[in-house]
Amino acid sequence: MVLVAAVALTGCTRADGATGPRVPGCTVPQHEDQLLDAYAQDPVVAVRPDGARPLGDVVRSTGCHQLTKEDVSHTSVTLSWRPDPDYDGPTLRRTYDRVAVAAGWQATVDPDAGPDVAGETTLTYCRRVRGVTSRLLIRAQAAQRMDVRPSSAERSPSPQWTVVSPALIYLTIYADPACPRP
Repeated sequence: MVLVAAVALTGCTRADGATGPRVPGCTVPQHEDQLLDAYAQDPVVAVRPDGARPLGDVVRSTGCHQLTKEDVSHTSVTLSWRPDPDYDGPTLRRTYDRVAVAAGWQATVDPDAGPDVAGETTLTYCRRVRGVTSRLLIRAQAAQRMDVRPSSAERSPSPQWTVVSPALIYLTIYADPACPRP
């Protein structure tokens, strides 16, 4: 059962600091703060996956700030969850699809995105939010486990495994003028 948790805007944090100058020539959507408010209030942000705990509050990022030598921030909101157990494709779709479609998001396939890798599922949706073409991206990554005592031809696999990277569900909504249409 999917539980819906209210996400109040007061629970949002800013990730980008937005104190530095914007990158010259980079543009952000008009009325960026109102767009971020609309993203943060989207019904998909309030979905709480069964057996998952949030990894912090909704993170708001303003666009066009230099993050690294190559990366520039985008106008977006993000929320991450730590599920237990892993979420596969059908479970992720059952959790989010009905809410996303009811909110006006249209499932789409991004021709530039490669296929999901083993243990990873990605759902992509597009719609206009406050007049801005936007993308909803929901990604589930299975926990990465490693055999504590690697098996060999002479030794069977160990019953003990260690978690190298726990499972994660990552949801982001961002301005994307190139969001493909379904």
